[in-house]
Amino acid sequence: MIKKKNVKYTFIKKDKFTDTRVSLTLSVISLVVLLVTVLISFIVQAQGGIALGCAGLIAMLFSFYAFYLGMRALSEKSESVQRGTLAALASGIMSILWIVLFLLGIH
Repeated sequence: MIKKKNVKYTFIKKDKFTDTRVSLTLSVISLVVLLVTVLISFIVQAQGGIALGCAGLIAMLFSFYAFYLGMRALSEKSESVQRGTLAALASGIMSILWIVLFLLGIH
């Protein structure tokens, strides 16, 4: 006779959208900083200084990290990938905007 194995199942409750929420939050912060820095740059006629450049650089790093988190959220097996797609898309667009702005500033 075949013995039945006593199988125990454990369910670990995990918040599935933690990376997605952080990614979306960082993308929104990056967008707000982009708009504020562009507005200040127009007001001071492109003489913003180091503080404005540092704020932009930090926001650019936020968008890169948000893109990483969005892609990592997409790679996880979750029920809904809509939020992960939105997070990756939003942060990817913000990363491209920051790269373009950075390259225009170097020129």
